[in-house]
This record gives sequence, C-alpha cells and structure tokens, in this order.
Amino acid sequence: MIILNRNSKKLLLLQRNELLSKIQKNLKKKFGRFIFTNFLINFFVKKNIENYAEKLFQNEINTLEKFLPKRANNIMDIGCGLGIINIFLNRLYKGKPNFFLLDKNKVDKKIVYGFSKNYESYNHLNETTKILLNNGLKKEQLNIFDVDKKIHIDKQMDLVISLKSMGYHYPFENYLKLFKSCCNKDTIFIFDISIGTNNEYFFKKYFDEVRVFYEEPGIHYLKRIYCKFLKIKI
Repeated sequence: MIILNRNSKKLLLLQRNELLSKIQKNLKKKFGRFIFTNFLINFFVKKNIENYAEKLFQNEINTLEKFLPKRANNIMDIGCGLGIINIFLNRLYKGKPNFFLLDKNKVDKKIVYGFSKNYESYNHLNETTKILLNNGLKKEQLNIFDVDKKIHIDKQMDLVISLKSMGYHYPFENYLKLFKSCCNKDTIFIFDISIGTNNEYFFKKYFDEVRVFYEEPGIHYLKRIYCKFLKIKI
C-alpha cells in the first residue's frame, strides 16, 4: 500500500483531480479553483485515499506494462510530480533501475489546467524524495532535477515516461535537446498527448515508430503513445 503524508496528499490532489472526493468537487465548483486549492483542499479528503491512489496508479501501469522494455537500468520521468508511478516501476523491475525524475519545484497560487509552454507547477521535489524513500526506493536510485535549473545527465535512458504531463500539458520540444544527449534509438518513450493540441502523426518527425495504445475520453481527450527510434539528427 502506498504511504502518503499530509503534504503529499495535498500535492497529489492538485496533480490528480480524479482523486478528489465528491464533496471536494462540489466545493471546487462552488468556490472556484483558487479558493479551493489554496484554502479548502485539505478538507473532506476521501477516507483511505492511499487505497484510491494505489488503484489509480496500478491501473496506469496496467495500460502500459506490455510496452515497457524487458530490462531498464535507467528510467526518466518527465513531469514526475510525486513520482508515484516510479514506485510501481521499481516493483516491476525488482528494485534495479536508476530513476531520473524531472519537474518544477514550486506550487503556483493560480491553478490552471490546459496546454502551455510556460506551464504551472504543483509540486515540491523534497516531497517527491520523501514519498519514494518511504515506498521502497533507495536513496542511491534517485536522481531528482528541478527543470528550472540546468540539467546534465550522462547516462543513457532505457525508458522515458511522462503521464499527463509532457505532450499533454506542455510541448514535447521543451525536452528535445536533453533527449538528444541521453537517449538513443533503442530508448522507449511512453507519454500522453491531448487531442486538440497534438496528434500522434505529429511525432513522426521525431520518431520512426509511433503508435497509440490507450485512449481516455474526457474534457482533455487523452491518447497514450509508444515511440521508439528517436531521430537524433533533427
């Protein structure tokens, strides 16, 4: 079972609205995003929210497990948030991978959902570290980066993952330069795109293989795509 503390519960609710309770959703609708997220979000949280989070992220893993590489020494998570998906990846790979987790390190007062190059942030990387260490990962496995600072990675990635983040809330191109330095033709990419902003055909300019393997209807219709054979010389 996932272990969450009070701070991580709040951040998780900002990052994953589907975990809000019915009362919280009504409060958000009545008072608006700003008041709800800054003053009310800690009230009326679902009992046993850890159970709901466990189920949510297990379902995420179930959608993509058969597209994962058989072995993964180095895994990158773009827009990692609290990094919970990596708890499940660590379990799958028997505690062997090194994780390279990238996100902003602040919580913006104004909460905006949508697609933007200069996207909002709802995360504290110290909480990311805490939750991962409390859920089975070791300190030596973790490499955590603030994306507002210069990033240098000298390892080659086996897997790059970004769920409801890169490609969904902000452009893939934000990280293209980084990918060219730490990825290769065998690196597998799994990330989400929001229909109306991108489609899978757009990414043919960056990869030789692109395919949709999961779709999720909603206000921001989601497609989860698998990509391989990154074109390094673009």
